[in-house]
Amino acid sequence: MTPKLNETARNLADAFRRYITETASRYRTPGRHAGPEGDRQHLFDSAGLQQALRRARTYSTPARKTAALGTGASLLLSGMVFGVAEAATLEAPETVSERQLVNIRQLDEEPPAEAPVEDGAGSTAPVQDGAGTTAPVAEEPPAKPSVPVDGMVITSPFGWRINPMTGSGQEWHTGTDFRGVTGTEVRSARAGTVTEAGWHTTGGGGLRVVVDHGNGTQTTYNHLNDIRVEPGQPVGEGQAVGGVGSTGNSTGPHLHFEVLINGEYIDPMTWL
Repeated sequence: MTPKLNETARNLADAFRRYITETASRYRTPGRHAGPEGDRQHLFDSAGLQQALRRARTYSTPARKTAALGTGASLLLSGMVFGVAEAATLEAPETVSERQLVNIRQLDEEPPAEAPVEDGAGSTAPVQDGAGTTAPVAEEPPAKPSVPVDGMVITSPFGWRINPMTGSGQEWHTGTDFRGVTGTEVRSARAGTVTEAGWHTTGGGGLRVVVDHGNGTQTTYNHLNDIRVEPGQPVGEGQAVGGVGSTGNSTGPHLHFEVLINGEYIDPMTWL
């Protein structure tokens, strides 16, 4: 290789180093992010590269021109590859902090969907606050018995009282007296079975009906004007068993109503 050709090769190498240095410094300058058009313009308009190409064209012999053009083409190809590699490194975050910043931005833009849960029938539904809880079911109180006579105007309560027949002395009143017009319908307070229907032979109740409601509970209907049921007959709640009267030890038409629990008399008003 002639001395002049050696000098040309050195000049091309110097131009290549200047081109590489200039390209790398421009891409690595903080805050510099050139677009695709600017990158290509920088690659092809480099002063060092243009100078090297101009020198390559000055040789007169075909061999020298071929060698110079080949060297220039190699430099151009290397510069393009270097530039593309540098640009690729600028497209992705180079540090861990930059990658974390990208991940945070993605989380802000796309919030996670709410996790579905099985609803027990094979389908899914969003989770809801308070789902799956059950409140205790309050038991309904037992139904109150039906009233034995309309109005239930009390003329004599349960407990101690003056004997109405004599007007003096204390006696224990085993039931509650309700005012009524003779013949007014008297009804069974609850469903049950008639155990007595006739004259009260052991007391002054006159015409009397007794109904057994089970579980040790009985009700009695006294001083009736008439009886409308028979012993052993089942009766429903509210069914008529007789009519208001004044038979037996009575001072006027009324219903003497009694309630017994396991054979003990209780205040009928607490049971009704």
